[in-house]
Amino acid sequence: MKMFKKTFSLLCVLLMSITFVFMGTVSAASNTAKLAHTGASPKYIGNTDVYNLKFDDGTVVYCYDGADVTWPPAGVSYTRSKAASAGVRYILEHGSSSHQNSQVASYITQGAIWWFRADNEGGRKLNEEFTTTGAESVTGIRNKIIALANEAKSASGTVTDVTVDIAIKDADMKLSDDKNYYVSEEFTATVKGASSYKVDVTGVTGAEAMTTSGNVKTTFNANEKFLIRIPATAVNKTASVNVKVSASGNKQAYVYTPSGSYQSVVGLFPNEDSKTAKLTATVKNKDQVCVDYVIVGNVIPDPAKTDPTPGKNCYDKGTKYDQEKGLTTRQENCKFIGWHTKKDLTGKWTNGTALNNDLTLYGAWDCGTPIVVPATAANTPLVILGVGLAAIATGLVVYFKREKKLNANK
Repeated sequence: MKMFKKTFSLLCVLLMSITFVFMGTVSAASNTAKLAHTGASPKYIGNTDVYNLKFDDGTVVYCYDGADVTWPPAGVSYTRSKAASAGVRYILEHGSSSHQNSQVASYITQGAIWWFRADNEGGRKLNEEFTTTGAESVTGIRNKIIALANEAKSASGTVTDVTVDIAIKDADMKLSDDKNYYVSEEFTATVKGASSYKVDVTGVTGAEAMTTSGNVKTTFNANEKFLIRIPATAVNKTASVNVKVSASGNKQAYVYTPSGSYQSVVGLFPNEDSKTAKLTATVKNKDQVCVDYVIVGNVIPDPAKTDPTPGKNCYDKGTKYDQEKGLTTRQENCKFIGWHTKKDLTGKWTNGTALNNDLTLYGAWDCGTPIVVPATAANTPLVILGVGLAAIATGLVVYFKREKKLNANK
């Protein structure tokens, strides 16, 4: 039931300062790495084995130059030198699925890189034992290497480095209509090299990201905007949250060169970027003024057929306040005569007046009989006049009754 209209601002606002903490871009790979693990595989073709190589961050890498170049021992430092070709990247992306045995699949991947580079990129020539005469301990493994190398010839294109940027237009957060959350303005995420991005919100329990239409989620399309909301109960005076926006694209293939005369290596590396905005939110309570509503007069309509008497309501100081002209009522013979600033029902409230001090508004019901309101300095003359008229009326009644009695006795 709507008793009266309110056109006032929120009880409080959340002022939000934003510091963009730009995390290091993790685009493709680090500039330097160290070889952490080496170990020879079984000899699946002739007398050729391959080494299982990993960087110290766990990234699997493969020898790039050829089977006859010195294998690197653990601890060798490497420096990123260039992006690998689309063909080498294709082999790295698909080699792991070339065989159900992961060790055999790794051997196929390594062999296909050498084979492809020897045929297409001027890589070192493979020996005849590996290409033709060497016996296979796994049936068909040579054909799988050749097939993967041939497929790679059709690979093309480059991988775009993923970049993420975030921005927000207005730093104010507003209280939601249900007063359960403080909600930020729209964040704009500019994402390149990926079709979507992820938002992680940390620092305040219950803080979360949502779409502009109010759907809570963590993954957004690259062209979507998002908002952050913080539970009102989680904010006392200040609250800080970190908003991390991250995106990932297709992995990048990079070649790394060693610090000594060893094999260069190649591997797939993450292609991602992230940015973090730190939001420090402070609740600033505006000065409040309160309006109390009082029904006066001796006319009290049936309470079962009318709206209840309004109580006290508080608003921001300076609010331009509107009241409806009358309360909704189902009374058949009564109407509400409006709100007034004085108890004697003078000083009718003017909509749009600013609330700068606590205020009491007085209202009354007109049900077709005189409304008696308390005497005040403003209506004392009217009360005196009313008393005088009542005395005259009483005297006239007594006079006419006496005359009537005398006439009856004659």
